[in-house]
Amino acid sequence: MKSVYQTTELWAKQRQVQIEAFDEIGSTNDEAKREAFDLGEEPKLYIAAHQTKGRGRGKNHWLDTGAGESLLASWSYHLSQPPQFITGPRIGEALYRAAHSVWPTLAWSLKAPNDLYLKDNKVAGLLVETVSQGSSHRLIIGLGMNVLNHPRAIDTATHFTTSSGGVNDTEWYQFLDVLNGQFISALEEIVLPHLKNEIRENLLKALNAFPLKKEPFLDVTSSGDLITKSGSISWMEQ
Repeated sequence: MKSVYQTTELWAKQRQVQIEAFDEIGSTNDEAKREAFDLGEEPKLYIAAHQTKGRGRGKNHWLDTGAGESLLASWSYHLSQPPQFITGPRIGEALYRAAHSVWPTLAWSLKAPNDLYLKDNKVAGLLVETVSQGSSHRLIIGLGMNVLNHPRAIDTATHFTTSSGGVNDTEWYQFLDVLNGQFISALEEIVLPHLKNEIRENLLKALNAFPLKKEPFLDVTSSGDLITKSGSISWMEQ
């Protein structure tokens, strides 16, 4: 695979996923939010080869190499009800599940609230946002994933092919198929107040696989709180 950007665009067109692709944009999440209520109930995917103002959690920024070597994407979905607190952990589990299912021999892990790691380096980050207008709601799932390269200015970052040795178009299509399916499955669940037991168990596995954790996680509660020997902490406070 020579370009994550171009291959992802081809995948979307072959799968008849509504997509808008930008050679350069400030932020795909910002664009998705800007036209959130012009789409009706249709889902839409936004991708970019380069973001000039890529956003992370809080005041953090997501940097890229500017050459289409990363997945810089935002999925926009209509919701009939506002999403619940479990949205963050459920979407994180969806990303972990997709990566682990396609490349099961690699050392994937989750660091709450929004990071996917390979061994002890960050490879992807999520930015999950909601916009509402009356009784209409849109869920925006922003995902930055270093695939073919990563910015060297970030000491804790890595890219996928460092560990995998390479990724071909077939594998990338498979990953996007699983990820898209996981996101769609999550839409029915995130309007509910509790995580399913299967999701909780997978989250616990993914969190405990993180090599830099301060202490083991004993449980992920149905509401998404994390339990350790030291006590309980909410997913977003981790």
